This record gives sequence, C-alpha cells and structure tokens, in this order.
Amino acid sequence: MISTYLGYVTATRDMASTLARVASQAAVKGDQQYYDTHIGKAKSVDEFLGDYKLYSYAMKAYGLEDMTYAKAFMKKVLTSDLSDTSSFANKLTDNRYRQFAAAFNFGSKSKNQSAQSDTQKSDTIGLYEQSFADETTSAKKESKFYDTWIDKVSNVDDIIDNTRMRNYVFRAHGINPEHISKTFLKSILTSDVNDPGSFVNTAANFSSVATQATYKLIAAQFNFNADGTLSAATAQTTQQKEAMISRYNSMVPSLLTPEAAVSNDDYYRQAITRVTSLTDITGDNRLFSYVEQAFSLSSKITPAQFNLAFTNADYAAVTGMADMVSHFNFSSDGSLPAGQPAQSAQATDDISTKYLTSAKGAKQALFEDAESHYKTAVGEIKTIEDFFAANNIKSKNLPTIEEMALRAFGIDKNEVSKDQLRKILESDPYDGKSYVASLKDDRFIALAKAFNFDSKGNLREPLVALSQTSINSFISTYSKSKTFGLTGEIRDKAVKDAKDAATEFSKSIVKVKTVDELLADKTLTEFILVANNIDPKTLDKTALKKAFTADPEDAKGFLNTPAGEKFKAMVNVFNFDAKGNLTTAKIEAGQNKGARLATNDLYLHQTLESQQGASNEGVRLALYFQRKAPQVNSVYDIMSDPALYNVIKTTYSLPSSMSNMDVTRQAKMLEKLFPIKDLHDGGKVNNLLKRFSAVYDAANGVNTTSAASAILTRGSGIGMSADLMLSIAQLKSR
Repeated sequence: MISTYLGYVTATRDMASTLARVASQAAVKGDQQYYDTHIGKAKSVDEFLGDYKLYSYAMKAYGLEDMTYAKAFMKKVLTSDLSDTSSFANKLTDNRYRQFAAAFNFGSKSKNQSAQSDTQKSDTIGLYEQSFADETTSAKKESKFYDTWIDKVSNVDDIIDNTRMRNYVFRAHGINPEHISKTFLKSILTSDVNDPGSFVNTAANFSSVATQATYKLIAAQFNFNADGTLSAATAQTTQQKEAMISRYNSMVPSLLTPEAAVSNDDYYRQAITRVTSLTDITGDNRLFSYVEQAFSLSSKITPAQFNLAFTNADYAAVTGMADMVSHFNFSSDGSLPAGQPAQSAQATDDISTKYLTSAKGAKQALFEDAESHYKTAVGEIKTIEDFFAANNIKSKNLPTIEEMALRAFGIDKNEVSKDQLRKILESDPYDGKSYVASLKDDRFIALAKAFNFDSKGNLREPLVALSQTSINSFISTYSKSKTFGLTGEIRDKAVKDAKDAATEFSKSIVKVKTVDELLADKTLTEFILVANNIDPKTLDKTALKKAFTADPEDAKGFLNTPAGEKFKAMVNVFNFDAKGNLTTAKIEAGQNKGARLATNDLYLHQTLESQQGASNEGVRLALYFQRKAPQVNSVYDIMSDPALYNVIKTTYSLPSSMSNMDVTRQAKMLEKLFPIKDLHDGGKVNNLLKRFSAVYDAANGVNTTSAASAILTRGSGIGMSADLMLSIAQLKSR
C-alpha cells in the first residue's frame, strides 16, 4: 500500500475534486440521490426513523453509524430542544449528538411559531406610528397646494377635472372620494343653497338627510353660478378658504394635534349656535366627530344610531349615550322646541371641557392603548381567522389587528376584500410565482412578510436569516473560541464578554433581511466568522459577498474550490438566495436545504475516510483529524475523541499508557506540546499531519494493520461494544 503521507497529500491536495470523485461512484451517488429525494418527505421523526436507508445515511454522515440500531435513543436526541440546556441531547457528553439534532427540524419548535415575532411586531407598530406622522405631513402639503391653487380657479371645471382638488374637498368633509362621480360633484358646487328647487336642496338626490346636509355644507363654501362660472371675484373668499383648510387639517390627520383640537373647539362653539336639528350635527362630520370625541363614542357610530339615542332612552342607556343626550335640548323627534338653542351655554362649556380633555389623551388612545392591545391580541393568534376577529367589548373602541396592520402598510381597508387579504397573508412573499407576488404591489408583499401564516392559514416559524438552532450553534462555538486556553480572571472576563456579544448577536441577526445588511454590520460579520473558526482579519467584504451568493451545489462554483471551501458550511445554513435576499426555498420539513447539503458533504467525507482506511488506516486518521481540527477548542476535545488523541500520541510519540494518567496531568502535558489555536490554522494542521504520517509509517510499516481503524470506527476487537457506547453517550457532562 502507499505511504500515509502520499495518501494524505493526494486526497487533500484538491479536496473538492477528491470528494467529487467519491460522489460520482455509483453506490454513493445512488445513496445521495435517495436521501435528497426522500428527506423532504419525512414530516415527522417517526417517518425519518422508519426509513432505514434514509436514517442510516444520516447516521453515517455524522459519524454515528455504530448507534444506528438505537432508534429509541436517537428519537430522544432528534426531538431535543437545543435551546434548553437541560434537554436530552444537551446533557450528552458527545457533541456529535447535538450536531445531529441541530441538522434536523424534529426538535421542539412549536414555541417559535407565532403570527409575528417580536421584531415583526415592533416593525409593524413602528410603521403604524409613522403612518400618523406621514399623514400629518401629507395633510400640510395638500393644504399648501389647495391654498395656492384655489385662487387660480376661474370655472367649476378647474376643480372637477383636478383629482387632487376633488379629493381635498371630499376628504375635508369626511367623504370617501372613490365612489363620487364628477357629474354629481359639479351639480353640488353649482347649486344655489338658497334655491329650494336646486340640486342640493332636492332630497331625492341623496341617500339620507344627513348626507344631504353634508353636501349643502360643501355647496355653501363655493361661489359658482349654475353654468360653472364664478359668482364672485374668486371661487372662495378668504374666510371660506381658511375654513376649508381648517376643516381639512382637522378631519384628515387621524392624530389630533393640540392646535387642531383648539381649532375644532372654536368651530364647535360657533357652529352649535346655528344647529336647529340633529341632522345639522350628523351632516357636518367635523361637528359629529367633535361630539364622538367628547363623549368617547365609537368612531363607527352611524347617524341613525346617533338619532336613535335621542328618541329611545333605553337604547341611549345601553349604548352609553345617555350623558350625551342630556347635554342637548332636542325633543324625541330630533327637533328643537320653539325658541330653544341646541344646548345651553353651560352645556357647551361642559362638552368643550370633555372634548379638550379627551383630545389631550387622543395620542395615548391611538398609540399606547392601541399598541398594547395589538401586542396582546397578536400573541393570542392561533390561525388566520384570529387575524380578522373583532375586538372584545373592553377594546371595542380600539383599532383591530386587521385595521392596524393595513394602516401600517399604507393599505386602505376598501382596497381589498377579506378573501383577497386572506390569500395575500397565506401567500409566500419570497416566491416570485405566488399570489401576492402576482399583485406586483410592494405594500402587499411587505404585509405578507410581516405575518407568519402558511398556505392553510396556520402558524409557521418566522423566516429569518438564521434559524434558532444555527444561532445557538454559532453562539456555542463563538464562546468556546473566545475562551479556550484562558484561566482565572482573564477567562471570567472573556466569558462575560462572549455572553454579551452572544446576546447582541441574537437580537441583531433576526433583523437582517439581506446579505448586504449582514456584511454592512462589522460586529455581526466578525461574530459569525469567529463562530466558524475563520479569522476576520484575513477577509474583506468582497470575498464574503462572493461566498454568500455562490451556489453550493455548483461543482465548479466558488464554494467548491480550495479558496471557498472553508466558507461552505457557514453560508449553507443561512436563508439567502443567490441575490442575497431572504428566501423560503431553503426551508424544508424534515431538514432545511443547508443542513441537507452539509449532511451530504459529511457523508462524502465519511465515505472518503472509510475507503482510504481500507488500504491505509493512517490516511483515514489523518483525514479525520484534518476535518475535525477546526472544531477543537481545548485539549479536552482531543482527549475525549480516541481518534484525535491517537493522532496526537502518534505524532509526538507519546506512550499508550498515557491514557491511564490523571486527566488533569494529561491535559497539562498536551498543552505544553502545541498551542490549541494552531489547530485552527490549516497550514499548521497540515504540517502536524505530515509529521504524523512519517511517524505512523515508521511505527507501522506499509504492510502493518493498525489499531487506529478500530479506534476511529468504534469497531470490534480492541474497540467498544455498541451497548457500552450507548451507556457512555448518556453520561451527563461534568
């Protein structure tokens, strides 16, 4: 047989090509194709364990082939919650079990399923708050436009044919402009409010008395003749224009500013003296909103319900409007007794006080109360039906989850039906062929991304750049990397710093949406590199971007070259597509795509090592050591792995009896031989293995069968029985 040195150098000179040759072998190719085809069909751990070919492939990949028989034991491993330090897999001393559990999606994950993650909730609430600021800014912009434009109007058509002007007039009076025709508005603006036979004074042209009253109010604010020409010097007098702008600035922004509240109060005090019927109030949305606010009535109350409160005392009491009714002098038919005003001066003062007090707390109702209710309600969502549910009685005056979500993403509730909204939320916003993508509206895509519903309206885990399992794994390896070899106070500080860094990493990584965002955050990038035993000082952003956007399945791609191979395992676990954006394409039932590719890669390594060991067991040991070295963070990692320890003992000609010494003494002796950090340096590991090869061949000769094979495979002879291995695996970490 060839020498250990030649075998090792030949295999590792171009590892990607070596593994490609192994993958092309008929038996290996068939096993891998079977695994790739069937792992996605395993919906539960029992289905996975029940398919022996599938299960045994994975066990071999993670070096657990000798434990394949122990299905009950492995089920407990696979269903462990790795975020729980007391879970079964985390209590085992052998780290291979944690790696195996982390590679699959059979662990406890239901607690991660929620309609919105904390980040999604925070983002939605932030957008909800911002919408009010945007609304106020937009209102000021529109009022400035109106102030200038109205003075240029010379004919009613100048308003009718200008969408922006039409919308301004309608919205100032609380009217949705979408369903009002130009012809109808023109008839209103050219009506003579003093002519009983004019369009605006003909009841048959309106759906209700209140609606007619609103349009009378609009008509009275303009100066047009029946033919559309001006009946005065300008379309509006200065006083009319200022009143229109004041009305718009008060009606349009949902967030009531102190200035708007005072303006509304002044308007109410003047307008209430001219009120002669309930219709005068319900027909003026500014007056109506004022009364609603003063008595904390629902913004959804209709004019009919308002009127009913005055004609039916029992209804007023049940709906909480009795106090409001008592502040007015209206008779049960909605009219005023002869000679009486709508309310006394004292009642007006009383309502004014109520209104200004309520207005002062309006922001709290819109923000603090609504947002507090939103957080609670979202946390209780179990299916998409809960998203559409109405608020309970206690929160009936607050916006619903649906209303807040739509507002946050700039979607008017009249734009989409419930069925359309359901389809949007159940669509995959990361799939270019999904229903929501077909709408080609970024608002709907953003809304779908903000919630975690699957295609059937059930909850799924939120899509983030890195799964919680991978986050936990990165934190673990980062902490070990930052603390190995340290003692005393220096170690204590390093442990604290690593813990702080891990906390920040956990908070930051779930907010990342693209590769560019990730690489722009130097702290995040360095944490990830250190967690993968890559020195951040040796890389720049360009190289990392190339790695993150490369195709790991492209045999000739960057990740399968000597320069890119070290990034492969790292980038595989991220949920980014080739363009650097989040994608659900890598999320699969039993095992995510990245973990599947890693499993295949490990299987090829295990097969390569096994095949090399058939002709030279020293080569197998060397290849195994090279693969595991980057994961070694202390001499105890070496001492707990017989194969790794055998390489070290052979390389440095240590006696086999050394294993019988006190563990602490063994550790101290090893620490004097070589720095552990050297095992994270590929060049130094290569030199160590060249030395191992020479010593191994000298000690064993090319025709000598070594015990190394038994140590590496946990086989028979001088190895351990499967039952003994099972007992050892269940020992708790000390």
